[in-house]
Amino acid sequence: MKKILLIAGTRPNFIKLAPLYHRLKEENKFDIRICHTGQHYDFNMSDVFWKCLDLPTPDFSLNISGSFVAEIIGKTLTSIGSLFQEIKFDLVVVFGDVNATVAGAIAGAQSGVKVMHIEAGLRSYDRRMPEEVNRVLTDHISDFLMVSENSGLKNLQDEGINSDKVHFVGNIMIESLLRTKQQWKNTKLAIDVQEFITQPFAISTFHRPENVDSEETLKKVVDILLATAQKYRVILPLHPRTALRLKDYDLITELKKNKNILLTKPLPYFDFLKLVSLSDFVFTDSGGIQEETTFLNIPCITFRNNTERPITITDGTNQLLGISEKGIVQKMFDHIELQQNKTEKNIITLWDNKVSIRIVSTIKNALL
Repeated sequence: MKKILLIAGTRPNFIKLAPLYHRLKEENKFDIRICHTGQHYDFNMSDVFWKCLDLPTPDFSLNISGSFVAEIIGKTLTSIGSLFQEIKFDLVVVFGDVNATVAGAIAGAQSGVKVMHIEAGLRSYDRRMPEEVNRVLTDHISDFLMVSENSGLKNLQDEGINSDKVHFVGNIMIESLLRTKQQWKNTKLAIDVQEFITQPFAISTFHRPENVDSEETLKKVVDILLATAQKYRVILPLHPRTALRLKDYDLITELKKNKNILLTKPLPYFDFLKLVSLSDFVFTDSGGIQEETTFLNIPCITFRNNTERPITITDGTNQLLGISEKGIVQKMFDHIELQQNKTEKNIITLWDNKVSIRIVSTIKNALL
C-alpha cells in the first residue's frame, strides 16, 4: 500500500488538509499519515481544529518552535528529513505557504519523495513576505502543483514550470467550508457573543508583521478599529502575536474600554465561520478569509498592499487598502455599501465540494 504523508502546521493548513484526508481514506488504497509541525501552538489555533474537522490525532507531532523564520524552517526540515529516513513515503503533500510547507517540500525533494503542493501558483510578487518566498520555492521543487484559481496557472506558466506538473483542481478551503456547513451554521455561540451581535457588526483579524510589529502601524490599526466602532460593533479575535504587541505598546486598554469592540481569544473554526456569515463585513490582513468572504458574499477589506488571491478582487467581494492610506475608513464604508448593493452572486470556477476528488484522481494516476 502506497504511503502518503500530509504535513500541516497552521490553522489554514488544517482546514485544507481535512477534505483530502477524508477523500483518501474513502479510497482505502493508501496508508495515510499526518504530520503536525506545531507552528500554531495555541489550542484554538490547532488541536480544536482536528476535533471539529473529524481528524485523528496526528501520527507525528514535531512541536517545532522558534523566534525566526529561518530557525523554524531549519528545525522543521531537520525533523521531517529524519522522518523520511525512518519511513519510505511515496508522496508528501504540503498545503499553502507557511514554514511547514516549504520545509516539507524541501525535505521531500532531498529525500527522493514525490512532492505535491496544494494551492500552488499564488503570487503576491512581494518578496518581503516570507509566505511569498515559501510559495515560490515550494512550487519550483514540487512534482505536482494543485492550482486553485486562474492566476495560478498564468503565474506558473510565466515562471517556466512544466505544464505536465500543473493541475487546475479548485479551492480546497471552499470544499472544507461546504463539507462542514451544517455544523458551523448550527454551532452555538458563547452568550456574550450572541448578545454582542444583536446590532450590525464586523469581524476583524490582524496578525501580519508589517501591520502589528511596529508601534506606528499598530497604532493605525487601533485607530481604524476605533473609528469603525463608531458605526458598527467589532469582534476582534486576537492572534497571539497581535495580543502581545498591543500589550507591549500599551494600546490594548483603549480597545478594552470601547463597548462596541469585543476582544476574544482565537475562535474555533465553526464559531468563526458562523460569525463571518452573519457579519456585515470583515476587515483583515489574512489570506484565506479573502476567499471565505467572497464565497459567502460578505464584503471584505484586506489591509495589505497586495494579495496572492486576485480573484477575490476581480470576481469577489474583496478590496485592498494600505494601512496608511488617507480617508481609509470612508473608503472601507464605500466598499461595503458597493458590495451590499450588488445583486449578482459570486460564482468562481471550481470553488465547489469536489476539489479533493480532482486531487485524489491525480494521486491515483501518479501512484497506482
